[in-house]
Amino acid sequence: MEQHRDGRPGAFDVLVERYRGPVFGYLRRMGLRPHRAEEVAADVFLKLHRAAPRYQRSAKFTTFLYTVAYRAGLNAQDRMANRMEVAASGQPTMERPSSQAGPERTLATKRSFEALQTELDGLSEGHRSAFVLYYGQGLSCADVAEALGITSAEAKGRLAYARKLLRQRLAGRVPEATPPRETER
Repeated sequence: MEQHRDGRPGAFDVLVERYRGPVFGYLRRMGLRPHRAEEVAADVFLKLHRAAPRYQRSAKFTTFLYTVAYRAGLNAQDRMANRMEVAASGQPTMERPSSQAGPERTLATKRSFEALQTELDGLSEGHRSAFVLYYGQGLSCADVAEALGITSAEAKGRLAYARKLLRQRLAGRVPEATPPRETER
């Protein structure tokens, strides 16, 4: 971003290429339909481009990026057209992992993944966003806090509460109702 701000040719193209997929995935996990997530992701990069002259590195670039994406996603969710669209067709699901395992394992994985998505959709926006930024996008607790505009302690609290709720709600439905990692980054 600093190179783009300083006028280096191609620097912005590198940013878009590197982060387009992760931003799109994050917006999908926020509940946006695919075409809406594409539009909002494009808007995120337009906002980054416009912010370049004022950009000052005070944290990791990804923290800045996901802050912009989070706010753009919230704005998109608040629009009446998006609400009507979601109400008419239901919540989108996360992309399912492909598997080379046998059909039984593939089916079990698919069902576990769908159960997780359903329960994630049932979390409050604040808890879901913290969980997705931390586990889905790989941000640290400090970066999650900065992206969501909350304290680090509040981010850790949201993550702990989201994990607790998900474990309770998924118990018995998913072979291991334990998040992929327990240690804070």
